[in-house]
Amino acid sequence: MPTISAGALKRMLSLPSNIVVRKPRIGEDPHGGTVVTVPVRPYANDMDRCAKCGRHGRPYDWLGTRRWRHLDLGCARLLLEYAPPRVACREHGVTVAMVPWARRKSAYTRDFEQQVAWLSVHAPRSAVSALMRIDWKSVGPVCKRVADDLRAEQGGGLFDGLRSIGVDETSYRKGHRYMTVVVDHDRGRVVWMHEGHGEGVFRLFFETLTEAQRASIRVVTGDGARWIDSCVGEFCPQAERILDGFHIVSWATDALDKVRTMVWREARRTGEARKGAKDPIKGARWALLKNESDLTAGQKARLEYIAGTNGTLWRAYKLKEELRMILRQPADEARVLLLRWSGKAASSGIDPFTGLGEKIGRRCEDIVRTIRSGLSNARLEAVNNKIKTTIKIGYGYRNLDNLIALVMLKCGGLDLTLPGHQ
Repeated sequence: MPTISAGALKRMLSLPSNIVVRKPRIGEDPHGGTVVTVPVRPYANDMDRCAKCGRHGRPYDWLGTRRWRHLDLGCARLLLEYAPPRVACREHGVTVAMVPWARRKSAYTRDFEQQVAWLSVHAPRSAVSALMRIDWKSVGPVCKRVADDLRAEQGGGLFDGLRSIGVDETSYRKGHRYMTVVVDHDRGRVVWMHEGHGEGVFRLFFETLTEAQRASIRVVTGDGARWIDSCVGEFCPQAERILDGFHIVSWATDALDKVRTMVWREARRTGEARKGAKDPIKGARWALLKNESDLTAGQKARLEYIAGTNGTLWRAYKLKEELRMILRQPADEARVLLLRWSGKAASSGIDPFTGLGEKIGRRCEDIVRTIRSGLSNARLEAVNNKIKTTIKIGYGYRNLDNLIALVMLKCGGLDLTLPGHQ
């Protein structure tokens, strides 16, 4: 009966070249089915390397036999078997020796983990767990090990060439649980993520960069948060601070919705709006917040009713629409119109717009730079949507580090490929 040579078996299983492969054994899998066990060992020159630093260490003792799960052979589970030594490393002390086919502290081979990570980017964790026949709790740690490895391969160059970045926070769990996301606008990828939001978290990003990497940043986009301004001013004084047009309009829509709520509550208090009756003001929220060009016939009718019955709410609506139109004008013309608008809003007597008028006046030059640059956080908002989709796909990731690793695999531009694929 013909047999497969060790070299041919090594190529079939896509194992590293610097290992010795012995005759496999076929047995019954305790979980059902067939299991193939392949005894392996590293070449002699690679047997006593520290798993943390890769340098040779002094042999210390030998551990019992261990097995690593490899990609299935047909419908049979495939295990690599080896009894690794422990070595005494000058830097890290006594540690288990490195093996070429698996990452440190992993019960799976590199190819197996690579396939699990690739599937996790495209499928729910339950499906990955069923297909790869592993416990669903193991999927998250596998993704983190693969992402850490791919990022380590990029080394210090991960943040090289950053010119324009966007920063925003996105929620990853109910209860106001946020993480901060930094995106490279030029390459359309996430470059950094961290739990929490605010100045303290954003400072961690800049502290990760070298002086040269900070100096290369020319544009920082984001909302009007002051913690973004202070960090950019401290770490990247040469960078232009650009506000996002979407957030500028959202300031006005938030103010308008507050006015609508105030007007409706006042109508309820005075008896003008009866409880349980169909109230045009209460039901006009979307009509007020939508762009004028996108209104339906019913929404236009609601606005006509408001124009004829409630002057305060109508003036607030026209202020919102006027600000939206100003942002579409050329930069020099917009500067004059913005200053005029801020004065009108500040003296309107409508509380939410009074504060907004003052805010627009303070941030006038930032807004003009936004208009002149043509940049926005649209790419960052698109990435945020991909992040939220990834969170839904990865439902059940309770460890945030594992979830961040999954997002980096999907949105971080990492070179994640299936085993055996270029």
